[in-house]
Amino acid sequence: MEIFLIRHTQTAVIRGTCYGRSDVPLAATAQKDIATTLANIPTCDFVHSSTSSRCELLGRALALRDGVELATSPALLELDFGDWEGKQWIDIPREHSDPWAADTWERSPPNGENERAMWQRVHHWFNAELQPRSGRHAVIAHGGSLRILRCLILGLSAAERWEWQIASGEVVRVSMAS
Repeated sequence: MEIFLIRHTQTAVIRGTCYGRSDVPLAATAQKDIATTLANIPTCDFVHSSTSSRCELLGRALALRDGVELATSPALLELDFGDWEGKQWIDIPREHSDPWAADTWERSPPNGENERAMWQRVHHWFNAELQPRSGRHAVIAHGGSLRILRCLILGLSAAERWEWQIASGEVVRVSMAS
């Protein structure tokens, strides 16, 4: 099975803004960015996307191009930063953000989620939606959920999730035995 991990294209968010679940707009160059990204994705049998509009826009374009349905899932959303969503990181008191940053696996922002919960929801989606189907899959999502998917596909531990990054609009091919 071939899987293409694809991060949404560049957003129009002010640098330094904390956002995960927030439905933020794409950059003014979105149509050009999407066309560039599409050119780097071979024809797919399945197209999966986070329910975030910044992912769905690319997902719809890819599904239309390949003549397949777009399957969306909230399980592919980015980490929920709770009360910190939309705030500038510099405005979040360090006495709150530092303990969280020291253990994002177990700690969560106020009214948000920790990475353990995110791992569990992505893992559940992986087992239910991706793993049982052979073919060529495109998964359009966010940096956090894509790092987790890569670990699951390659059989890596949760501790290895931070050893890999994916840029906006980047397409990474991974293979998994069917």
